[in-house]
Formats: sequence, structure tokens, C-alpha cells
Amino acid sequence: MNATRTTLVALLAMALGIAHALPVVQKTLPLGNNTQGIATDPVLGAVFITNFNDGTGTIVNASALTVDQTVATGANPRRLIADAARHRVYVVMATTPGTLLVGDTAGNAGIVFVPVGNNPRTLGANLHLGEIYVSNLDSNSVSVVSAATNSVIATIPVGTGPVTPVSNDILRKLYVPSPTDNTVTVIDETTHTVLKTIAVGKGPQFAAIDAQHGKVYVNNVTDKTVSVIDSATDTVIKTLPSGAGTTSNFGQVNAVYRRYYLPNATDGTLTIISTDTDTVVKTVTVGTSPTEVLVDASGGDVYVVNQGSNSVTVINAATETAIGSFAVGGAPWRMADSLGHLFILNTNGAAPDSLTIASENNSIANTAIATEYYHKVFNHYFHTASEVETRVLVDGIFHEDWFRTFEFFRVWTTAGPGRFPVTRFFSTQWGTKSSHFFTANQSERDKLVAGTIPGWQLEADAVYYIGLPDASGNCAAGTVPLYRLYNDGQGGAPNHRLTGNRATRDKMKADGWVAEGSGADTVYACLPSLASD
Repeated sequence: MNATRTTLVALLAMALGIAHALPVVQKTLPLGNNTQGIATDPVLGAVFITNFNDGTGTIVNASALTVDQTVATGANPRRLIADAARHRVYVVMATTPGTLLVGDTAGNAGIVFVPVGNNPRTLGANLHLGEIYVSNLDSNSVSVVSAATNSVIATIPVGTGPVTPVSNDILRKLYVPSPTDNTVTVIDETTHTVLKTIAVGKGPQFAAIDAQHGKVYVNNVTDKTVSVIDSATDTVIKTLPSGAGTTSNFGQVNAVYRRYYLPNATDGTLTIISTDTDTVVKTVTVGTSPTEVLVDASGGDVYVVNQGSNSVTVINAATETAIGSFAVGGAPWRMADSLGHLFILNTNGAAPDSLTIASENNSIANTAIATEYYHKVFNHYFHTASEVETRVLVDGIFHEDWFRTFEFFRVWTTAGPGRFPVTRFFSTQWGTKSSHFFTANQSERDKLVAGTIPGWQLEADAVYYIGLPDASGNCAAGTVPLYRLYNDGQGGAPNHRLTGNRATRDKMKADGWVAEGSGADTVYACLPSLASD
């Protein structure tokens, strides 16, 4: 590499905050025996883990990196999910007859057991709708549990030996694979009726929802394929090849990178599929017996847990190449991330299980993904780069008022040369409607705080950082434009929308929104690129 090229790469690395060191193991904590599930609540700073053989649950403090407590759950606690918006944890107890444990993780209401079908082993939820879905393996059914009443409100017959039910919250559709029948049952979450039974490949294991494109990806273990389902028609529109996997493999869709990732335990690879084109774009060699994949879009990394190698492989999400791997405990198989840490479950053979806690890799350091939401009644847009706010919105804190638009942009989370802090304000001065306002203009911020521009309350300074263009609307090298549009008071309340998508900007202008910014292209701000590729 010549000197000019080397200098350019170094400058870009500094501009984007690119880091190259692998995650560092910070702590290893003892757990119970035969851990089965892991879930997080970033609001409480808690990680919840089930210990199947012991009939207990472990609660880990995600900030102090210590075990807070171990609580009795009853026999056979298996998979679980955490609702960070309401501070509840739901655990399936794999017994006959089975139960769903509902725990108040804030410590206010104790534990409730809801009777469900026989041998429930997995669960899903539409938390916007307030429903929990339990797959009953030996009853060939799904129990629908109301989060409001903690009671079963419907029992729906599905295929033989159903596995994890997965919700498309926007369409109110539930997808339930049956590995025995080689089908996926589609359920209407509003009427609790079966809409369709879709024939897929042999040995379907997990349905990964792509709400961005209205599709579902199902890995067929026996066939070594992936069935792509169109959620509008609930038909298979494509069948793609994958590596050789096992029933321990779960695929994941990431909307920022527009990819479906599938680890293949038998051949030690990760299949990467473009959700735009439904083509296999890469097969990455990882460790031995990879079981699960986790995507950290803010950090720009993909993590793959290798059960046979006692390691985690780190992949750069933009280049889709392996950076390296780091050692964890014995036979790791599940993982989660929260508050800047990775949490990896190690089964450790005959010894008690353990939890490896590691730092995140952050190939793109000191940035975060801002996720956009839309309120249909208000016709308003809102965005946040906060992990906690993003999680509670995804978990339906406002029920079905706010949904993701699947538009994103990347922001800086720390101060630096050419970066300006963004302040966030909130107002309720328009009757039933409210609005947020973001500004990086110090004079504007001071007038809003002082009440010179009345009716706004300061929520937070420096919620993130942006760059500003020159007078001609040009952004600095290595950054991309961000556009801002104003609704011009439509609907009786002001609202601004920020987008990095020029086509979205043009559509909003056509709808009567006013572009605000500098130069002929009306550029409002300058940011690191979304994929930083």
C-alpha cells in the first residue's frame, strides 16, 4: 500500500471512529445448570437467565456485572422474553400441563402462573397489541395470553410440534413453523384464527420477520434451504440455498444492513442473504458449530457464537468479513447485548453453566443508529438514537401509536472536531397533539430554553452530535447529507422529519413539507454513513 493510500485510510478511520481491537472479556459469572434462555431490560439494567435443571432464574446487574439474585421459578423454566416497557418477564415452564410464568421485574406485583398447553417450549409476543404467544409442543397449539389480564384468551390449533411463534406487529400476523409437518401456520392476531398453512422446505426451524419488506425467512434444516415468504399473500416466493445447520440455529433479520443472517452449525459458516434482492451475497467461515447470531448495528458488527470452538466470531457488518474471534466459556450457545456489553451463555458440559460478559467490538466507534417512528393519527415523525428509548418503543410503550418506518441514520455519540451537540425539546401546546423539536443551533436552543420561543420544555442537551454543511450545502469528506423537512403546521401542530434518504425528502416535499437546509440540495446536517462502508 502506498503512503498516500495509507494516510487516507488512517484519516477515514479517525473520522469514523473505527476500532480494531476485539472484545475484551470483562467478567465470568457462575449460573445454574442447563441454561435455556436469556433476555434483557436496559431500562432496569438487568439480564434474565433461566436455569432449566435447577428450576431457577438468575438476574444479572448489567451495569455492575454481578449476579443480583437467583429466584425460584418452578420446574423446567425454558425460553423467556422481557418487556422493557412494562418491566415484565415471561417464561415458559416446559411441563405437562404447562404454565407461563409472568414476573414483575420492577418488584411490584410478584409472580403469576398462567396455565397453557402441554410442554410449552417457546414463546413470542406482540407487545404493541399486549399479547404473548406460547407454542405448546405436545398439544400442537398456540396459547394466546393477554398481558393485561394474565389469562389465556384463545387457544389456536397449529401444525405438529410447533416451534417459536414470531409476530409481524405491523400486519398483526403470527408465523408458527412446524418441523414435523414442514409447514408454517399463519395466524391473524386480531381474530385469533388461522389464515393459512404454508408448505415450506423440510425441517423448518425458525421464522425471522422482515417487516421492512413484508417478508418472512424460514430456515429449513433438513433441506439446507431458506424459504422466503411474502407476508402480503403468505406464499413462498423464493427458496434459497443455505449451509448445513441444526435445530439449534436461528436466523436474524437486520433492517439497517438489510440482511438475513443464518449460522450453520454443521459446516461452520454464516449465510448472509440480501433482503432487498433475496440472494445469497456471502458465506462467511466462522468457528465450529455456530449456533446463534447477533447484530449490533450501532457498532457495525455481527457476532456469531461458536459452540464447538468455545468462541465468538466478530464480523464487520459493512464488509461482511471476519475480523477475528475471542475465547469465552465452554460450549457457548446463546447471547444478548445491552448497555455496551455482550452476554454469552456457556453450557460448560457437566459443570454448572456460566455467563461470559465482554465489551462490544465497535468497528464503528462512538456512533449510534437513530431509528425513526411514525404516528399515523398525528402524521408526525420522531427519532431516537437512545438504546433505552428504542427498546421501549419497540416493546410498545405507546401500544400501536408509534411504529418504526424502517428509516435510519447514523449519528455521533461523542463530541469531536466539527461536531455540534443536538438538543431535544418537547411541547404539548396543541391540544391532543404533542411534538418534539431537535436543534444544533445554540442561539435557537437558548431562545427555546428562555421561553423567547414559548411553549417548549428542554428534554436533554447533547442527545447526539452532527456535523454542519458549508453555505453551499457541502459535507466534509467521509460524511453524508442529512435532510430536514418541516410540515408547515399541517394538522395543527408543527413537526420536523429528519432523513438521510433523498427520495424520502423529495416525496415529503411533494406532500407539502418544506425542506430546510443549505445549498441547492438543502442539506441540513452531515453524518457518518449508515453502513460506513
